[in-house]
Amino acid sequence: MSQPNISIKQSQADPDRYDVELEHVVIHSNPSDVAVEDIIIEPDGIDDAAGAKKERRSMAASLLVNKKTAAAAAISVFSAGAIMGASIIGIGAGAEQKRQQKNALAAITNSDSSNSKSGKSASAPFCETEPDSFAVNCGDIFANETVVLTQDILCTDNVADATTRQLRILNAAIKLEGAGAIIDCQGHTISQLTSKYAPHCDSKPRVSFGPTIPRGNMKKDCDLFYQGGIWLVGGATAINCNVENFYDGFLIEKGGEVQKSNAKWNRDGVEILDDSGSTTRISDMYLHNNGIGIRMGTPNGMNTVIIEDVTSKYNVGDGMALRNVDITVKDSTTSYNGQSGIKIIGEAAAWPTKVTFEGTVSSHHNKIDGIDVGDRINNEFVLDPPWYAQVNVNGVLNTYLNGKDGLFIYEDVDMQGDMYVGDLGFTVEAGGSVNSCNNNGTDIFNDGTVNFVDEGTDGYTCDDLDGSGSGLPACVACPSCN
Repeated sequence: MSQPNISIKQSQADPDRYDVELEHVVIHSNPSDVAVEDIIIEPDGIDDAAGAKKERRSMAASLLVNKKTAAAAAISVFSAGAIMGASIIGIGAGAEQKRQQKNALAAITNSDSSNSKSGKSASAPFCETEPDSFAVNCGDIFANETVVLTQDILCTDNVADATTRQLRILNAAIKLEGAGAIIDCQGHTISQLTSKYAPHCDSKPRVSFGPTIPRGNMKKDCDLFYQGGIWLVGGATAINCNVENFYDGFLIEKGGEVQKSNAKWNRDGVEILDDSGSTTRISDMYLHNNGIGIRMGTPNGMNTVIIEDVTSKYNVGDGMALRNVDITVKDSTTSYNGQSGIKIIGEAAAWPTKVTFEGTVSSHHNKIDGIDVGDRINNEFVLDPPWYAQVNVNGVLNTYLNGKDGLFIYEDVDMQGDMYVGDLGFTVEAGGSVNSCNNNGTDIFNDGTVNFVDEGTDGYTCDDLDGSGSGLPACVACPSCN
């Protein structure tokens, strides 16, 4: 856009009138260029005192030194409030050119306020407008608001300077509350300064939303002022976020959704921490170099959890640690984790953990097992046995090249059920398959009580079967690697 030439002159015929002249304004727009030349804006009058007229002239003159475009200058003149009932007259052009120039300038100013719901002039379609913005600070809480980050956020709060209450409360760098709350980080990173490596944090904060002494000890031991990076409550959503250096990268309470995001260098990449019967969705995520990729920390959870298109690898512990009554894992991979790829934590008889595998799920090259079904995670929440669980496979479940077993089921795990619990089992549905091959230990090892069900044909593929438990599947031999 060319720089405008604006002049404001007092009318010789009428001292109370001022002529504002814009010469040679060229606007490059899409789809076509619009040229406005030799336009004079003639105000019908100024309803102000002489002193105010001088102020208006100063305001308009200041536009010449501002880094605004000609269109913005014209808008500012119109909206200054001093020019009333302006008319537009073309000079040095034919009637049609005058009409086009008038329409072009009207598009710039959009001075007809009747088209705006707010009564203010709306922006022309080719004028760039910036969205409302506000500062986002560490510790902020947003309820049913949309937050869009335009830069990284680094929290520098110091544990050494924190009060006892600050240490004991559950807090996060950013907290969002309500189904209408959304944060779009636009690929930016939320992190905090710490002298420790959060994935190695062994101190536990205790599962509680209220202040706890163990949480205060954890923050001091692990040098983490904020427990959570992003805390989602009641259906809030996080999109396009990177979260680093927290105990919980993403902390979810009473349901929420995390999409297209990454978590690394946290104690838990994602932790679901409630038993409210809510729904949580985790999709299109990369979780790596955390203590645990995804962890469901609350025992006896009644939640629905959907995990889709998630990669969890290079974590110190498990890729996923699952416990809840309705979990779906779809099209996801756990690999190269320091413990097991997927841990399924059995629960009490009233709410057995139930996991369904859909699409293609693979667990490979993990240090311990590809998948294990047990009673606890890192010695937390040990329940009196038996521990109840159910697995359904209606997609393809692959577990291979793991350091120990492909599928390991602990002693005292009940995947058979009874008249009180109902029928349980490890079931391959018609069209589904479990392929456990080339693991360093046993492909399928069962020390528990399991009802292996094959609802289709040749649903299990494995070479090695072992264990002192009740029940083993009939397997088709693994294909040769030669």
